Amino acid sequence: MTEHKVVMLTNIISPYRIPLLNRLAQDGGFDFRVVALAGKEANRQWRLMKELIKFDYQILPGWHGFIWRWELPIHLNWGVIRALRRCKADIIITSGYDSIAYWQAFLYAKFRKRKFILCNESTLLSTTYTRGLIGFLKRFIIRRADAYVAFGKKSREYLEAFGAKPDRIFTGIDTVDMNFFRRKSWGFRESNNFNIERGRFPKCLLLFVGRLAPRKGVLQILSALTKLGDPEIGFLIVGSGPQEKELKQFCQELRLPNVYFEGFQQQEALPGYYALADVLVFPSFYDVWGLVVNEALASGLYVLCSDRAGAAYDLIQEGWNGALFDPYDVGQLAVLIQQTKGQLKGIRAQREAISEHACQRFSIERSARAFLDAIKSVQATHT
Repeated sequence: MTEHKVVMLTNIISPYRIPLLNRLAQDGGFDFRVVALAGKEANRQWRLMKELIKFDYQILPGWHGFIWRWELPIHLNWGVIRALRRCKADIIITSGYDSIAYWQAFLYAKFRKRKFILCNESTLLSTTYTRGLIGFLKRFIIRRADAYVAFGKKSREYLEAFGAKPDRIFTGIDTVDMNFFRRKSWGFRESNNFNIERGRFPKCLLLFVGRLAPRKGVLQILSALTKLGDPEIGFLIVGSGPQEKELKQFCQELRLPNVYFEGFQQQEALPGYYALADVLVFPSFYDVWGLVVNEALASGLYVLCSDRAGAAYDLIQEGWNGALFDPYDVGQLAVLIQQTKGQLKGIRAQREAISEHACQRFSIERSARAFLDAIKSVQATHT
């Protein structure tokens, strides 16, 4: 039997996607290639980690822009159809439908009778447009895909709401290399200088990792800490972005102590911060997932997670590895932080169990299985 050729179009090859793509290339039993629309995007400071890539890939030429108001990358590529022809793609996967290149790939698949799989991260919690022209276009492409990969429960609900056939949806999770974060964070905790480093911070240490932009809700955490006025609570902020100056000014004007701005850090530096912290706070007003939740759980942290984030409904077991909250309710967040501080001894005691559970349940293997099942389902009907 001829080996099928599978091509995935994605915006950029981000470091947290590389383990999944490697797994698909190694275990899929098909010829696999990734075609990226760009090497990087303006709101991301990740470097392309070529040394970790074990799959064939290419980056298309094109013009790239960014609309900062909406945090929307724009990619106008040329050579999309040429790349698909050269690859002799039998099965085409796109990581969405928000770029012209994805629509070119979709139309190519339909006219050339190739199979088209739509990978969806969106949820009804995060989407803005369900009606009008944009709503029509979403329904048009979703209803005509041959199969779907959904990242979690809320992503599946989104696809079904837009007309996807339930039996063609393969539900996985969005994830990272969980074992990397488990291994590195525990290694840091067991290092000789860990106690000295941890001693620099207050008794209870909160952590935020991500982009410093209004929708991420970091100001809500600072406002909650202002309400509490507790000197035994510290707050590590790892990230950068357009709101950084405003957040620093807020801390200065309100004389909020024990807030540490650490700036943007590459992936390999993050486990050290997870090792230091007790609790991750993820307060986004909307987020399709929130991979820092995965990273934190793999590192054994307790997570206070916004109920507007997709990850909340697949990863968090309330009262055991975290709790959900309304990011618009600063009072509720303040109470949760205070309650969590009171449970600190128990939370630290269950770090190992949280980490082990997360690595078993939210692994790259589980994420890859949804893709492999979707590909297998369309292979069976490919002529």
